[in-house]
Amino acid sequence: MITRRSGGMTEFIPSPSEKRDGVIRNHVLDLLANLDARIRQLEHAAGVSPDLADQFTDMMALIEREEAHVQRLNERLLDAGVIHPDHSHVPNTT
Repeated sequence: MITRRSGGMTEFIPSPSEKRDGVIRNHVLDLLANLDARIRQLEHAAGVSPDLADQFTDMMALIEREEAHVQRLNERLLDAGVIHPDHSHVPNTT
């Protein structure tokens, strides 16, 4: 995380690797949701029980809730001025 301070304001800017990781993570979750929807269509057409698909959907919902929770925690830590140890090498610009 890159921080930039200007006139009492602090701006937190994701590093390029953080942006890439976020895009990949979000893209993968979207791909899995699309795959789940397509497989459900095929299972419905074939008359397969939706039990496994329902379990997968429940698991994806749990993953999405956990991702949102982690994002909120990270935002709170950043607002409090805590920098994650993995990002301590990123220079602060003032």
